[in-house]
Amino acid sequence: MNAFLTAAAFLVLIAAAAYVIHRLNIEHADRIAVHQYSAALPGRRGP
Repeated sequence: MNAFLTAAAFLVLIAAAAYVIHRLNIEHADRIAVHQYSAALPGRRGP
């Protein structure tokens, strides 16, 4: 019984960590999508 509870607790912790990592990846992807990495016309200095 004790081994079963330990295994269940590890599975819950792994699932929670996977969910947190998934949420962080979504937020990071949203920040990258908003950021403009290059000018619309490379070689031009103006807006």
